[in-house]
Amino acid sequence: METFRAHILTPLSSDLRHRTSDSAVRRVHRAPSLSKGELRTRDDIDRAWADWPDGRLDVEDGQIRSVGPWRRTSPYTDLRPHLVIPGLVDVHAHVPQLPVCGVHPDNLLDWLQKWTFPLEARFRGARARTLSASFIREMLGHGTTTAALYTSAWPDSVEACFAAAREAGIHAWIGPPLMDVDTYRPVTTRRVLDEARHLSRLDSPRLRFAVTPRFALSCSMDLLCGAGDLAREFNLPIQTHLAEQQAECREVRRRFRRSYLHVYERAGLVGHQSLFAHAIWLTDADWARLSTAAIAHCPTSNVFLGSGVMDWWRAQSARVGLGSDVGAGPDLSIFRVARTAWTVHSLAGAAPNAADLLRAATLGGAAALGFDSVGSLEAGKSADFVVLDAARVIPRGAPDVESTEDLLSRILHRAGRSSISHVYVGGRLVVDNVALRSNG
Repeated sequence: METFRAHILTPLSSDLRHRTSDSAVRRVHRAPSLSKGELRTRDDIDRAWADWPDGRLDVEDGQIRSVGPWRRTSPYTDLRPHLVIPGLVDVHAHVPQLPVCGVHPDNLLDWLQKWTFPLEARFRGARARTLSASFIREMLGHGTTTAALYTSAWPDSVEACFAAAREAGIHAWIGPPLMDVDTYRPVTTRRVLDEARHLSRLDSPRLRFAVTPRFALSCSMDLLCGAGDLAREFNLPIQTHLAEQQAECREVRRRFRRSYLHVYERAGLVGHQSLFAHAIWLTDADWARLSTAAIAHCPTSNVFLGSGVMDWWRAQSARVGLGSDVGAGPDLSIFRVARTAWTVHSLAGAAPNAADLLRAATLGGAAALGFDSVGSLEAGKSADFVVLDAARVIPRGAPDVESTEDLLSRILHRAGRSSISHVYVGGRLVVDNVALRSNG
């Protein structure tokens, strides 16, 4: 067993909340009530966090054995005065697109044709193996230990990404963008579905094969329906894009003669294992029908592409995580995504607080992906955690004692790659930027 001593903060799942002493639990302000007629936020959201300024984390066989206030033991790894938080969760990213980050487009549809599809067309063979491993290392460097990932449409790119994720020990959804319209390779609808069926053998509890229709405009109705059938047959998760830009929504309605969400509902793609990225241009009725699903909120991408602002409070009727959406997002930093969410929703006059956003970046993202073994620091969960350099988060001269809410706000607005000193996945050190101190 390995023991760590540090300032530990973690969002509380309902189970951990009942087993944590009141002295460690810090409850932050809940969301404002909504006006009559507006969609209600989820009743089961509890914004409590545990905060142990002098905490102890015991890790054994890749799992957390116990967490709580410091109790004397020897030996132990002393991380003080640094902060320990759960590993971050990125619920929407495109592995082949990292090289195109920062290339500004005119709009989504043109950007896909000019930059994204040509890049994905090359993402196969040795290039896919090399860049998949590089992507995972980059992701870990940003503190992300769980993710939902799109590969390219080539089947061997899926194999490459699974291999890289397996080597790193992360939890992930991984799937190829299913396309039979405007494709960058010669396919038929039957071939696309047969390839996906064959790849579904890769599915496991830690690494899920996700049925991934790219978005409605890349798919025929036959392909969308076939994807829904495949997901039901093998109990597979589904990830796709929904209502990202207004021009896209208009084209979906023109082509399919129905609204975006109705297209997916008709294909059997809406359910408790469905994850929809963006979800910007939706009606109240749409949000009501998404209550069993999960949403990937991608504000850095939405700003970059000029897509719009998702309605944060209406989205709380579903499970919400944060997505970098690389390559429209500028990098793989979920801290940046959370800050951007705070900024855009503040300007809209209804910002979630730091606890809400950091919860979405950890436990909320894990819930969106259906992983109950990650997202918070509690006994029995995978020992996935990030060590933040306190000096880079808390400015010199700050008060010795701050509220948990203030500390979470500092993490939200000041943390980033430069503040990450260590990252652990399954109890294994995978990022080491500073030498550890051992006491024994």
